Amino acid sequence: MRGNGLSCAGCSGPIIGRIVSAMGQRWHPECFRCSACNELLEHVSSFEHEGKPYCHLDYHENFVPRCYHCKTAIIDERFITLDDDALGKRTYHEQHFFCAECGDPFLPPSSGSGGLTVTGDGEFNIDDDVGFTVYKGHPYCEACHVRLRMPKCKRCKKSIRDGMRAVEALGGKWCWECFVCEGCKKPFDDPSFFLRENKPFCEPCFSLILRNEV
Repeated sequence: MRGNGLSCAGCSGPIIGRIVSAMGQRWHPECFRCSACNELLEHVSSFEHEGKPYCHLDYHENFVPRCYHCKTAIIDERFITLDDDALGKRTYHEQHFFCAECGDPFLPPSSGSGGLTVTGDGEFNIDDDVGFTVYKGHPYCEACHVRLRMPKCKRCKKSIRDGMRAVEALGGKWCWECFVCEGCKKPFDDPSFFLRENKPFCEPCFSLILRNEV
């Protein structure tokens, strides 16, 4: 054994007898210990960090990401890394990354492990795996974001999403189809209208009112 030049990665001394092979190196069994707590690692799970061995507990306590929601280490699970300009980076267990309003997870349960990095850009694309936006430090699903943050139609009270055809008039915002002439109940061809007793009228209906008053 002495002739093959085996030396211990821990104490640098020659190895004669039993050998522990780990981290691509050879160790005396008594030298292969956790770099934090000094526990012998020959017969237990060990992990490597920057060339040093660690036991299961110390490795996960010191080096793995922690869930922003529950503050516990993320061990052998899928996780989410939120990378947002306003919030910086946060890491979540997959099922702890949920809407701040309704509590529904942004991702369905899945098997396996690994990480996914997402950005809260406020856009909800059909092809996205994760649909959410960040508002005042909290992530929201599309439905809650629309319900809580989007302006509501003065008539039907439904949220008016970005890109929807709408009218801003009479101190509020309206769905295009909800802002109608008080007389004929038809939407206006263009945003112009006539006002009578704080109610909108199209030109034909307003002209009829004026004729009836003569």
